[in-house]
Amino acid sequence: MKGLELSQRYFETFGIPMLASFGEAGTLVSAGLAGYGSECYGYDDELSTDHDFGPRFYLWIDDETDRKIGFELMRAYRRLPTEFMGYRNDRHSLFGENRGGVVTVKDFFRQFTGLERIPERPVEWLFIPEHALSAAVNGIVFREGCKEFDDYRNRLIDGMPDATRRKKIAARLAVMAQSGQYNLKRCLIRNDRGAAGLAAAEFVNKGLELLFLLNCRYAPYYKWIFRAAKELPVLADLVAMFESVLTETPGDRTVETVETICQRIVSELQRKGYTRLTETYLEPHAVEIYTSIRDPELIGLHLMEG
Repeated sequence: MKGLELSQRYFETFGIPMLASFGEAGTLVSAGLAGYGSECYGYDDELSTDHDFGPRFYLWIDDETDRKIGFELMRAYRRLPTEFMGYRNDRHSLFGENRGGVVTVKDFFRQFTGLERIPERPVEWLFIPEHALSAAVNGIVFREGCKEFDDYRNRLIDGMPDATRRKKIAARLAVMAQSGQYNLKRCLIRNDRGAAGLAAAEFVNKGLELLFLLNCRYAPYYKWIFRAAKELPVLADLVAMFESVLTETPGDRTVETVETICQRIVSELQRKGYTRLTETYLEPHAVEIYTSIRDPELIGLHLMEG
């Protein structure tokens, strides 16, 4: 059974009656599962059950509800059964604690954004890791009730400002040009296979992140990025090419694949109106997109920053 389904059944069996016992105050609580963990993406399998897996859910509350029933709600959650449908929720890795239970909206989102409020300035969005934003809005909300939580989550889902997205796209294009179209060839000519492998990996990493930006979605943590990229509506067919660049022994075929990927990316940039240039080398496109940004805090940053 997938973790999201397990947790939703656990909530329906125990969480709903528990919240009902709090009367009207219990209706002001949102419940669901989101955040770190493969099950929050629906990517869990049998291997995932050896740690940080089990029946659990979050109860998201605002500060006022926390003052009224927060402590008693936390105690009630901790009294829930630790075993459900043959799974236990008490096997944690070093990083697996506190993935569920009662949490205020500010505390929950602060662990992902570093802020107690929704990011406002484009530069604030720029320096929040995309994998953290992805974790903040993944999963499923089983029940809405806390307006502050629902509003915060929906604002993050709606996405970052256009200026921030342009800055991130420009930065990734610049790194892809440097690593994949320039340094990879030079490393191969020098027969420096280790450096060539690193150049290929850098190109693939930034390239996959770029795919998410072009789809207006957040790239997840690296170990799920390939799987998630295959589900994107635009340019998902490039994922197999990126994988070949990363896994094949670097050589002439790798260079050809890199150029094919870049050609496709340029076509998509043109289609979306990010660039009017036609060359396949990505750096000029990065510069053109960067110079289109008007936000004063972003245009003062290095081209590759962000």
